[in-house]
This record gives sequence, structure tokens and C-alpha cells, in this order.
Amino acid sequence: MSERISRRKFLKTGALGVVGMMTQRKAPAIQIRRQPNLLFIHVDQMFCDAISAHGCKHIKTPNIDRLIANGISFRLSYSANPVCCPARAAWYTGRATSENGVVRNDKYPLLESIPDLGQWFRARGYEAIYVGKWHVTGRDVTKSFTALPAGHFCGQHGDGAVARAASSFLMNYRSDKPFFLSVGFLQPHDCCYWVFAHRQPLDKIPFPEVSNDLPPIWENFGYDPREPETFQKRWRKGWEWGQISQWSEEQWRYYRWSYYRMVEMVDAQVGRILDALEDSGLDKSTVVIFSSDHGDGMGAHKLWQKAYFYEEAARVPFIVSWKGHFAEGIIDEKHLVSGLDLAPTLCDLAGIDPPPKFRGMSLRPLLEGKDVQWREFLVSEVDVTGRMVRTPEWKLITYYGDKTDQLFDMRNDKGEMRNLAMEGKYADVVNDLKKLLSDWERALEPAKL
Repeated sequence: MSERISRRKFLKTGALGVVGMMTQRKAPAIQIRRQPNLLFIHVDQMFCDAISAHGCKHIKTPNIDRLIANGISFRLSYSANPVCCPARAAWYTGRATSENGVVRNDKYPLLESIPDLGQWFRARGYEAIYVGKWHVTGRDVTKSFTALPAGHFCGQHGDGAVARAASSFLMNYRSDKPFFLSVGFLQPHDCCYWVFAHRQPLDKIPFPEVSNDLPPIWENFGYDPREPETFQKRWRKGWEWGQISQWSEEQWRYYRWSYYRMVEMVDAQVGRILDALEDSGLDKSTVVIFSSDHGDGMGAHKLWQKAYFYEEAARVPFIVSWKGHFAEGIIDEKHLVSGLDLAPTLCDLAGIDPPPKFRGMSLRPLLEGKDVQWREFLVSEVDVTGRMVRTPEWKLITYYGDKTDQLFDMRNDKGEMRNLAMEGKYADVVNDLKKLLSDWERALEPAKL
């Protein structure tokens, strides 16, 4: 069910005023047009529930909370492929990664024949602007967008510089044409480097003064060992696991604490952009969408990083706000949303046809509060063999060629602690979900890698 949140609750924080002082104030721009501006703010490696408005007591995200207070947050939102390059390629094409060619990081390029949203909106009268991290293999961002600082996957331009560039663009925009501005922040991605720097067990954490502030260990810190061998080779036996397998619970708690601080850092930069949007007078003519390419394990199931289908890595924020047009303060816990939905949603809101053969659904009916028939399931991919099928009740994880599947009851086992695929009485459920997956895959046009 959906829950309405008090807008006043989110706007009481004094942090908003501090962030607002960072943006130079100018006279509001005057714009009269029928098509809305589109602002897509995306971060890297952020779990859906690392947001104070979503109930996390160990973090303060006043600016992301502000977006939720002014819009709708979809809690059942999943990355189309919980890896950087593939997730972003899915965003910008509306095509599954097995179709667009970007099935892994930095190796397989986006097919030249598939247009991206920058090219698509440019050709249809929008100013297409990009600032920050791009990270779509094989596609030069400057060929698709007007790039401010183009960014780099390792953070050539820090988030502060990205926020300043985006804010300056908004404060100085005077064109009669609508814009599609995409802003790519790097954080909280760099929590990875804390792991790289502390691969061995520590006698004590680096900053003992924060010991009393560390979040508790996850309830799903453990895991059902009946995992697919494909998964285990990388995450239980590979180099990633070797770095962290001997960590103490306190070290895991410190990792999660550090991760939350990085989310707070990027939240402050989001606030700078939202302040600039309001100060420019463009807020009522601009749709804002906030999301992340994928999440991070954060210690759940004794995991970090991405590239798997447990909730912490696969479920991501998807927040939409358009003042005066959509409902406000709504947390939607009913509708399944995919990263593939970004392209058709933006196109629908702009009143233009989406790219051909897109695989997602426009969220516009849900944003407008209409009672419409929605998808019964969604699919997420990892590499060329991993697949997740998610329904409101079940999650199936399968790897082609692997004899072990995973099935979780997502209503009664939200922590994914009991693999029901190994129990015979659930065989029909597994078979039904595999039938949905087979039907979905038959509609695809796989890329030749």
C-alpha cells in the first residue's frame, strides 16, 4: 500500500538553508511552454532504503527526502542490471542489456544502431545536456549530449564540481526550448575504496570515537548457503570474498556507517541542484527523477559491491517529482518498477514517441494517480547468464547452466534468508516463474556479442 508522508516533516531541517546559501541567486527565468523540462539526477551504488524518508534511522538525507515530500517514491524499483555500465545503458536506451550489447562493465560497447536518450530528445526539439559520470561503454557522451564537465567513471570531476556546473546551467538557462538535463553523481560508489584500503581484519576501527554511532549488524547478516555455484565462485570463493571473509562484525558495521556518510555527502549535492531549480523559477515546469544505477551489499549476507540480485544490490531509489502536477509525499510499495521504465516515462511526459522496441513501461499513469493494470513481474539481468524474476510475492534467481536456483518469499522473508527453491513443494512456483522468464526472453532481440 502507499503511505502519505507529511511534507512539513521533511522541510523542517535546517540543512536545507545551509545548502541553499551555496547557490547564487538570480531573477527567475520566464518560460512559457507546453513540454516540461526534464531533470534526471542519478547516483552510483545507492540502495533504495539508504534514505531517511524510507525509515533508515542511521542516515540523514534531507534533500532526497525533500524530493519524496514533493513527489512519489517507488519502493519496489529494481536496476535492469545491477552493474554500472549495463544499468546505465538500459536507462538511456530503454532496451534490455542482452539486447543493447552492454552486458558487462567496460568491455562490450553499446550497439551503434540503438539510439540513446540524448540523441532522441535532441532530434525532437529538446536541449540535451549532460554533466558528471556517464559510463556507457562505447558511446561518447559528447556525441549524444552537450556535455558540461563530461566526467569519468573514476570521478575525474568530483560531485561538488558536478553540482556547481548543473546549478549554473539552471540559473542561467534562458532558451525557449525545453531541456533534458542529466546529472551523474559518483557517490556513494567510493565506499569500495574503504574496502580496498582495509582488506585485512583490523585490530580496531580507524575512528574509535564513532563506535557508539555504528549501525547494528544486519538481521540478514547471515545467509542460506544453498546459493548458485556461479554466484559462489565470485562472491564466496573469489577475490572479493577473500578481501572481507575475515572481517569482524564491528568492521562490517563500520563499513555500513561509512557508506551512509557517503550517501549524506551526495545528498548535500542533490540539495544544491534542487535549490538552484527553485531559485531559477524552473521548478514548476521541470519534472525531476532521482535514481541509482544499482545498490550495494552493505554487509547484508556478508556481501559488499554489486552484480547480484539480493535486495541490497538490486533494489534502487526511483523518485519522481513535478510540483503542481503529481501527488506529493507518496511512498508506493505496490508497483514494480524497472530501470527500463526511465526512457518511456520521460518520453511520455515530454509528449514524444519513445525509442523503438523499448522494453519498459511509462510511469505516467501511476504518477497521475490513475488506477491502471500494471506489470505482474519484471526481469533483471547480470552478465550473460544471470536472471532475476520478481513478482509482488516471489523472487527467483537463476543462472543458466547452474543446477541451483534461489526462490524467496518476498512477503514473509524480506531478508532473503531461506532458499525455497530447494524444497519440493515450491517446484510449481519455480516452474511458473521460469515460464514468465522464458516468455520475456522470447520477445527480445539479443545482441551478437
